[in-house]
Amino acid sequence: MRLIDHVARLMVAGILALLLPMIVYHSMWDTSSSTIGLNTFEFSRAMLTDWALPVIVLGILLSMAMIGASYLVRDERIENLLWEQEGEQ
Repeated sequence: MRLIDHVARLMVAGILALLLPMIVYHSMWDTSSSTIGLNTFEFSRAMLTDWALPVIVLGILLSMAMIGASYLVRDERIENLLWEQEGEQ
């Protein structure tokens, strides 16, 4: 079992060692490009016009996840329900 753990760690380290230089030295990060950086006005305009529907869908999905998480966390054991009912009286 320990051998499998060590092999898995070595494989993850190897994949990271291969992918990290590919990401760091990609031409996308070239500083000599002539594109001007995105300012906050252009960013907000893009978010509210071009990306409005994906932002709304993402907000709905995140709210559903939070509601589901709160549903899963609640405690419904009998003694806790009885304790809550006795505390109200």
